[in-house]
Amino acid sequence: PHLPYERPPLSKEAMASDAPEIKAIASDAILAEKSIRHVHSVQAVTIDRAAHAVRLSDGSVLPYDKLLLATGSTPRKLPMPGLGAHCVYLRTFADALAIRAHLTPGNRIAIIGGGFIGLELAAAARKLGADVTVIEAQPRILMRGVPAEIAEIIHDTHVAEGVDILCGDGIASIADDGRQVRTTLAGGREIVADLAIIGIGAVPVTGLAAEAGLTIDNGIAVDAELRSSDPDIFAAGDCCSFPLAVYGGRRVRLEAWRNAQEQGALAARNMLGAG
Repeated sequence: PHLPYERPPLSKEAMASDAPEIKAIASDAILAEKSIRHVHSVQAVTIDRAAHAVRLSDGSVLPYDKLLLATGSTPRKLPMPGLGAHCVYLRTFADALAIRAHLTPGNRIAIIGGGFIGLELAAAARKLGADVTVIEAQPRILMRGVPAEIAEIIHDTHVAEGVDILCGDGIASIADDGRQVRTTLAGGREIVADLAIIGIGAVPVTGLAAEAGLTIDNGIAVDAELRSSDPDIFAAGDCCSFPLAVYGGRRVRLEAWRNAQEQGALAARNMLGAG
């Protein structure tokens, strides 16, 4: 329902502020000035590659010469029974508002996952006076994100701010009784929280592309110009995997704001024939 907006602030500024706001990428006026039509509150239902058309949930059809899929990713779900309304994920502005309401002095917040999202939320929660425990199954935080030396500095900074970080221990069970969430670790320790925020990675949104018969390989598979297996369909951002020369052409998928921004611009140029 909203204008396109920045997601990174949802785990940072939007959490730490008294009144979270959407950071829109552009206003309605700027979009109109650039001759960009913004269609909101509808979903793309199917891609008809033969007809070069996208069918929308309101019954309308959008024809295309070139099509860009920038469907992003969604939070990876914790595959365990016992999750309830107090076990939440962060992806949208609505999610941010719901989480922010719980970040109050004395409230107990359990964060499952010691990656960027989890640690940013931990910092915001501590700033607002909540008690925070971070649970990370890997031997250290930011295992995929940064080298051990940097992770150690970040770990120590969080601990100094009052965050309890538990690494190297998996979750045996989780139970949300409607009032609080009890997380039992494999080692036997129990963490009781008023809210459990799950941040264990993301999965690319590829359903529309898969149903259209496009090649999927850890995301929508694209070439170096971001072109999918259909020469008239491109993909960019979290939803696509692309060959990276520095890794000998191995396919990579990057869940990062900068990558999405730069790939969006690259896809636009190549859709216009820049090669």
